[in-house]
Amino acid sequence: MEDAACSTVDLAEQPMACAFHGAEPVVAVGLVTGQVQAFRLASDGHASTSAPVEAFTKKPHKESCRAIGFSQAGDRLYTASADGVMKAVDVATSRVKKWQPEAHPAAINALQVLPEGLIASGDDDGCIKLWDPRQAQAEAVASFTEHTDFIADFAYQEKDACLVAVSGDGTISITDLRKMKLRERSEDDADDELLSVAIVKHGSKAVTGSQTGVLSLYSWGYSKDCSDRFPGHPSSVDALVAFDEDTVLTGSQDGLIRVISILPNRMLGVVGEHGDFPVEALALSHDRHCLASTSHDTTLRLWDLSMLHEGSEDDERPQQQAESGDDEDGDSEAEEPTPRKKMKGEKSGKVTGRQKHRDASFFAGLL
Repeated sequence: MEDAACSTVDLAEQPMACAFHGAEPVVAVGLVTGQVQAFRLASDGHASTSAPVEAFTKKPHKESCRAIGFSQAGDRLYTASADGVMKAVDVATSRVKKWQPEAHPAAINALQVLPEGLIASGDDDGCIKLWDPRQAQAEAVASFTEHTDFIADFAYQEKDACLVAVSGDGTISITDLRKMKLRERSEDDADDELLSVAIVKHGSKAVTGSQTGVLSLYSWGYSKDCSDRFPGHPSSVDALVAFDEDTVLTGSQDGLIRVISILPNRMLGVVGEHGDFPVEALALSHDRHCLASTSHDTTLRLWDLSMLHEGSEDDERPQQQAESGDDEDGDSEAEEPTPRKKMKGEKSGKVTGRQKHRDASFFAGLL
């Protein structure tokens, strides 16, 4: 089985973030120049069908656009920048609205549009703010300062309506969006920065990617410390998306996009690669047929995930068999890579001597 088909889109400058529309085959990227570009894919949403068509290019920010996200209705694209400003782009007209000109005193690294109608933002100083764009006031509806280093990523846990955040201080926090208060935070600051997070197993597990390449699993309701670890990446895991309840896609500093099974923890294969550049951001389309990825070059790559869907249909193993291999309390045995300390808010640098992945199959070793 060959690697995923890939469509490459040339951008105006180096991308910092990417996001898909929640219902349409539209993808947007935030650029280091403060610009945002949006592209419409083929009507079937598959990356390999035809070349994406540019929908609009705007420059809402003076400094780099580090985080973006479409509204739940899909009519607005929210953007956040290194100068602490948040804006909104009308998707239909491409007009820019000065939404929160002084959202954060520090650079904003993460943004999450939430089903509750709220928007979460996280900055370099570890501050998390919640915003309600439906209300007229300029102030955030809630603010949390539990973290001591930059907020790297967010994820949403639907079952309990919670915001999950990971930080450069090595901790994970869970905020109850109904009660507007902190629910849990892992113990003390750790040496290993947490850079990415995804929710799997129907909300019962949070998976985090770290600076040293270790994936850590946290059991819901017991987030003081991780319940399982999977040290399989040779470099930092800068991006994570959940493909389904049992599988995540990871973007690593070594330039590879991997397919990982969660409980049992196994490396299933590789979607594709960015050559000698690190994978900085990943985004999954609403139908899970297309994956967007960005790196340190001036391109957006769109990967056709049809083979992953075919593999899921062909896999006839019962769910009980997969779950019987769960070891929620024990560490997966593998040699841990040497950590490379990064500065606060720093994006991963170019990797030299990238490890070559010899297995081109999506599901190598699955059966």
